[in-house]
Formats: sequence, C-alpha cells, structure tokens
Amino acid sequence: MRRYERRRLMQPKFTVENSADTREINANAQYGVFASCNKCGGVHELRISVLLTNGPVNKQSIGDLYRGKPLPKNLAGLANNSVTCPRTGRQSSQKNNDQIFLVPLKS
Repeated sequence: MRRYERRRLMQPKFTVENSADTREINANAQYGVFASCNKCGGVHELRISVLLTNGPVNKQSIGDLYRGKPLPKNLAGLANNSVTCPRTGRQSSQKNNDQIFLVPLKS
C-alpha cells in the first residue's frame, strides 16, 4: 500500500448532513407545518404557520427539534389538528411528533 493511500484510509469521513454545524437555528422565523399522512403515507401541509424563536434552518420534525425538551405552546396542540388527505379524501391526524415537520417559509 502506498503512503498516501494509508493516510486517505485513516481520515474520518463526515458528511454535511451529519455535521453538528447543520443544527443552526433561525431567530424569530415563520414555519409551515406539514405532517405524514396515516391514510396514504404522503406528507401534507396542515395550512398552519407558526412563528418560532430558535427554530431550524431546514425542514425538521418537531420530535427531533425538541427531543428531551417540552414543546412550546404553539406546537403542543399540533397533534390535535386534522387534515383532509388530498389523495383519499379522508380525515387524518398525526399524533407522532417525529412525523410532524416544520419547514421555514421564505420571507
């Protein structure tokens, strides 16, 4: 094995997605709320927007964002909202915080 090949194999491989630096936050940003549908498996907009301090820069589930922390009041009631699935026409609500997503809205 050549010297440069050994060095290359020993270098840790990190991707941007796994980097701790991707957990940046937006101070006072507005987010659209989306949820995984229990009827068709798709992700649908709840047609709700929320204003958050220290929210995510990219799409992220509220379960991931607030793991081990209490949910802010404006997010705590999201599991009680239902949405009509555009594919099936049936009502669906998502109780799992890992399946409810915040998506930053462009300002």
